[in-house]
Amino acid sequence: MGIYSHHTVEQLHQLRDTLTQSLHDRLTKATTAASGDRRVQFDQHTAEIRKEIAAVCAELDVRAGTHAHRPIYLV
Repeated sequence: MGIYSHHTVEQLHQLRDTLTQSLHDRLTKATTAASGDRRVQFDQHTAEIRKEIAAVCAELDVRAGTHAHRPIYLV
Protein backbone atom coordinates (compact mmCIF):
# COMPACT_ATOMS: atom_id res chain seq x y z
CA MET A 1 0.00 0.00 0.00
CA GLY A 2 1.31 3.38 -0.96
CA ILE A 3 1.03 6.69 0.79
CA TYR A 4 -1.92 7.64 -1.44
CA SER A 5 -3.84 4.35 -1.13
CA HIS A 6 -6.74 6.04 0.70
CA HIS A 7 -7.48 8.43 -2.20
CA THR A 8 -9.90 7.66 -5.00
CA VAL A 9 -8.68 7.45 -8.59
CA GLU A 10 -10.33 10.78 -9.39
CA GLN A 11 -8.60 12.43 -6.42
CA LEU A 12 -5.28 10.99 -7.57
CA HIS A 13 -5.75 12.41 -11.06
CA GLN A 14 -6.60 15.83 -9.60
CA LEU A 15 -3.61 15.69 -7.25
CA ARG A 16 -1.29 14.72 -10.11
CA ASP A 17 -2.60 17.62 -12.20
CA THR A 18 -2.16 20.03 -9.29
CA LEU A 19 1.38 18.86 -8.58
CA THR A 20 2.30 19.02 -12.26
CA GLN A 21 1.00 22.58 -12.46
CA SER A 22 2.95 23.48 -9.32
CA LEU A 23 6.13 22.03 -10.82
CA HIS A 24 5.53 23.93 -14.05
CA ASP A 25 5.00 27.16 -12.12
CA ARG A 26 8.20 26.69 -10.14
CA LEU A 27 10.21 26.02 -13.28
CA THR A 28 8.81 28.90 -15.33
CA LYS A 29 8.22 31.75 -12.88
CA ALA A 30 10.80 34.26 -11.73
CA THR A 31 13.33 33.13 -9.14
CA THR A 32 14.70 36.56 -8.28
CA ALA A 33 13.31 39.83 -7.03
CA ALA A 34 15.06 43.17 -6.86
CA SER A 35 14.25 46.55 -5.40
CA GLY A 36 16.71 49.38 -5.52
CA ASP A 37 20.07 48.00 -4.46
CA ARG A 38 18.67 44.86 -2.82
CA ARG A 39 18.21 41.56 -4.55
CA VAL A 40 16.77 38.23 -3.40
CA GLN A 41 17.03 34.88 -5.13
CA PHE A 42 14.63 32.03 -4.43
CA ASP A 43 15.48 28.35 -4.66
CA GLN A 44 13.16 26.25 -6.78
CA HIS A 45 13.29 22.98 -4.75
CA THR A 46 11.59 20.79 -7.34
CA ALA A 47 12.85 17.45 -6.00
CA GLU A 48 10.02 17.10 -3.46
CA ILE A 49 7.35 17.86 -6.04
CA ARG A 50 8.90 15.34 -8.43
CA LYS A 51 8.89 12.69 -5.68
CA GLU A 52 5.22 13.34 -4.95
CA ILE A 53 4.31 13.12 -8.65
CA ALA A 54 6.20 9.82 -8.88
CA ALA A 55 4.35 8.47 -5.82
CA VAL A 56 0.96 9.44 -7.26
CA CYS A 57 1.83 7.90 -10.64
CA ALA A 58 3.03 4.72 -8.91
CA GLU A 59 -0.29 4.44 -7.04
CA LEU A 60 -2.22 4.95 -10.29
CA ASP A 61 -0.08 2.27 -11.97
CA VAL A 62 -0.78 -0.20 -9.17
CA ARG A 63 -4.50 0.39 -9.48
CA ALA A 64 -4.34 -0.01 -13.27
CA GLY A 65 -2.45 -3.28 -12.87
CA THR A 66 0.77 -2.05 -14.41
CA HIS A 67 3.38 -2.14 -11.67
CA ALA A 68 6.62 -0.29 -12.12
CA HIS A 69 9.31 -2.66 -13.29
CA ARG A 70 12.37 -3.17 -11.20
CA PRO A 71 15.80 -3.34 -12.81
CA ILE A 72 16.88 -6.67 -14.26
CA TYR A 73 20.12 -7.93 -12.79
CA LEU A 74 22.25 -10.32 -14.85
CA VAL A 75 24.48 -12.61 -12.86
